[in-house]
Amino acid sequence: MSELELAVLNSIAREYPIIKEHIPYLIVKSREKTGVGMYVNFAYSHDMKINDSNFINASLSTNENIEMEKLEYGLGFELDITDGKVNFIEFITYGENWDGIVNDFKITKDD
Repeated sequence: MSELELAVLNSIAREYPIIKEHIPYLIVKSREKTGVGMYVNFAYSHDMKINDSNFINASLSTNENIEMEKLEYGLGFELDITDGKVNFIEFITYGENWDGIVNDFKITKDD
């Protein structure tokens, strides 16, 4: 898992603490670049399930943005939960092309 992916999961876990218990079991299954974003698909190293029925199927995000030098407007992100498991993170630009390569980044609160 990349530093950015882990930082996003931890950021979401601060707002939705139930996610924290999943992080040690997540492995990246694949990364799909879309030109204006990327999907990071996860699998589990061990069987794991969210015990809170509010998170059986959900899309979770925060009011934060990912700043990167090569993107004028940065990246937004959302975590997909399907059948009680972390399924994928979707990263998306705000209309800019992006090659999916991450160098330096900073997660900041949206105003």
